[in-house]
Amino acid sequence: MIDGAMNNLGNIGAAGSTGGVGSSKPASTTSGSSFADMLKQSINEVSQMQQDASRAVQDISTGKTDDVTGVMSAVEKSDLAFKTLLTIRAKLMDAYDEIKGISV
Repeated sequence: MIDGAMNNLGNIGAAGSTGGVGSSKPASTTSGSSFADMLKQSINEVSQMQQDASRAVQDISTGKTDDVTGVMSAVEKSDLAFKTLLTIRAKLMDAYDEIKGISV
């Protein structure tokens, strides 16, 4: 699911890299990285948290570890990060729909 979102982010970076209408120069950013890059990095971090949580659950189920608290912490951290990512996505989609409805 996250991998599909990563593929769609390439379009955001391509569309958001121009400075304005008809401009061929990239928009300057204060932090040095584009919004799409920041979003991709966040998605990668959430994906890594999910993989770590899955690995921890597998380790506890196979008996490699008996740290139930650590496993539950990893699962909850992963769940919270994913829910936050979904909330950000919903806000972005709402903003996109609002911008799409503006008549020029």
